[in-house]
Amino acid sequence: MSGTRTTGVGHCPRPEEGSARELLRQRDGIPLYLKLASLFREKIRCGDWPIHSQLPTLPALRDEYGLARETVRQALGVLRNEGMIDSTRGLGTFVTAAAEESEPRAPAYDPLTLGAQVRIDILSRAPCKELPDLGRDLTGMETPLVHVRKRHHAGQQPYSLVDLWLPQRYFEMLPEGADETQLYSQLLRDHTGMTDLSGDQIITIVRADIATAHLLGITLSEPVAHVVSRLFDPEGRPVMAHLVQIRSDVFSAERQFGNLATGDPGSWRPHMAEPAPPEHSGEPHPRQKKE
Repeated sequence: MSGTRTTGVGHCPRPEEGSARELLRQRDGIPLYLKLASLFREKIRCGDWPIHSQLPTLPALRDEYGLARETVRQALGVLRNEGMIDSTRGLGTFVTAAAEESEPRAPAYDPLTLGAQVRIDILSRAPCKELPDLGRDLTGMETPLVHVRKRHHAGQQPYSLVDLWLPQRYFEMLPEGADETQLYSQLLRDHTGMTDLSGDQIITIVRADIATAHLLGITLSEPVAHVVSRLFDPEGRPVMAHLVQIRSDVFSAERQFGNLATGDPGSWRPHMAEPAPPEHSGEPHPRQKKE
C-alpha cells in the first residue's frame, strides 16, 4: 500500500506459528480470545501488521489459528476497544495511527525521584487499623495507619497502581496535597526528620485481577510486575510499606553487581522501560503528507 510504513510501533521477538498455537492451547485459565488478542497486539507492535495496513480477513485468521469465528471476532473486538484497529464496512479492518501511541513512554523508576513526564492520580486516602498480609515482616510498624491508593501515569497512559501504608503520625507531618506531585519516600525524608532511610523490595510476576486490569487499562490476566517494598528508619523500624503493580510491557530491572570476591550483593532497581522507537521506511508517514 503506497505511503504505509513497513514497520510497526517497535521491534520484539515474534512467536513462531507452532509456538503461538501451543500458547493458545495451554490450560492456564485465561480466556482464549484474550490470548488471541495478545498475539494480535504483538503483531502490531512487532511490525507484522504495520500502521495503516489491512488485517487478514476473519475467515483467514480463523483458519490460521484453527479457532472458532466467534473467538477471533471477540479478540479483534478487544483491539478495537483499545483503539488499535478500526473497521469500515466494505473495506475491511485496518491498524490505526493511534496504535503508534499505544505504547507507554514511561520514565525510569527511581524511589526518590519522580520523572518529569509522570502524573500522580490519588484514588483514595483512608485511615486503617492494621496492615494487610503483604508476605513481608513488618513487625513494629506504628499504628494507626493511613492507606493511600494512587495511580501513576506517563503522559495519558497509566502504568502503575500503588497501595501504600504509613503511620498516621507521619502522614500528618506531610504538606497537604504534596503527594499529588511527590513520592511518599521523598516526603518522609524531607518532612519527618528521617534523612537516613533504607528499604528493600521483592518483585514477582502475577496476573492482573479485574480491578488492576481496569485501572491500568490492560486486559484481565495480563502479567504485571508485583513489587512489595518496605522502608525503614535509622533504627530499623518499618515506617512505610507499599505494593506496586506495574504493567509488564514497560517493566524491566537493572542489576549492579558488587564485589563478587567478598560476596557483596551490590544493588539493583526496577525500571520503567521505554520501548525502542520505530524505524521509518523511505516513504513518508501518511499523516506527514501534504494535502
